[in-house]
Amino acid sequence: MSIAAKRRETEVFSLAFLDCICCGFGAVILVFILTLSQKTSIDKVDLENARARLQSMQRDASATQQDLDRLAQVLAAAQLELQDINAKNTQDQLKLSDRQRELLLMLQQTGAMKDALATLLGEKKALPTEDHAPVPIPNVDRRQYLTGVKLNGEFIVFLVRCSGSMLDETIELAAGRLEDSDTKKREAPKWQRVIASLEWMLASLDPETHFQILFFNEETTPILPNRMDEWFSTKDRKSISEMMTRLHNIVPQGGANLERAFTSVRFLPRLPDSIILITDGLPTKSDSLPYEGDVGEEQRIRFFEIATKQLPPRIPVSTILFPLLTGDPGAPGLYWELANATRGALVSPSKSWPDT
Repeated sequence: MSIAAKRRETEVFSLAFLDCICCGFGAVILVFILTLSQKTSIDKVDLENARARLQSMQRDASATQQDLDRLAQVLAAAQLELQDINAKNTQDQLKLSDRQRELLLMLQQTGAMKDALATLLGEKKALPTEDHAPVPIPNVDRRQYLTGVKLNGEFIVFLVRCSGSMLDETIELAAGRLEDSDTKKREAPKWQRVIASLEWMLASLDPETHFQILFFNEETTPILPNRMDEWFSTKDRKSISEMMTRLHNIVPQGGANLERAFTSVRFLPRLPDSIILITDGLPTKSDSLPYEGDVGEEQRIRFFEIATKQLPPRIPVSTILFPLLTGDPGAPGLYWELANATRGALVSPSKSWPDT
């Protein structure tokens, strides 16, 4: 074999093979170029879509952030309100505790009051069932003897003479009793009838009627000292009891200043609707006309006239005139004129009232 033949045998690639290789490589390059161009176009569209989605997500995120901000504000306000509610709740708890303590104390007091009430009811059951009148009526069967006295009005003043003449039926006998002890003076029959007449009239008062009792001799004093500015009623059993005790402890003595008694009525906190005068004759003293020595009938009449001028106007004056057999023959006529002028009444109980 020749050298030329040997060379041809050792060549692996021919021209045709190289051409095919080049053509294939070019085809690959062409396909790559065409694919790359199409890929660039597709990526641009995806990018635009991605940008659009991003902007939409940014808007959504912004709206969500605004919602979160509003929710944060609402939450902050709710937290403040919750703090206020907690503080108020704490105060309410304190108040509730105080009220619970007060309620417990009230329950304890109620229990104590119930026990005290039960005790009082037991004591009440043990008391006598008879209901005694606040003022005893002396000799009920004889009380009609004083029916002429007008106990009219809502406010009544009783003026009770307690001078020495109230000890007996005559000036001489009364003067003879002045040396007696206070106990004997209180027990004088005439004075006891005066007390009985006052008790009967008090017992005859309507429970709604208010009254005051003034005793007069040379001075004028209320039946209960230091209580001249008060009005009483028979419903006030405590005061009535004090009055009855005081009434039976008064000792008749001295002269009788009717002017001062009528003047005292003027200075009461309220003028009365009627005056009940319990006396046995004309006055023996006068502030406007001082007189020394023995006082005769003429002076006594003058004292009476001066006294009546001190009466408040338009108030009825009813007189219970106990008998004084010597010294004042003109007394009944003058007291009758007073009753007529004031539209009052004049009553003169018998010597035996209220015993027979």
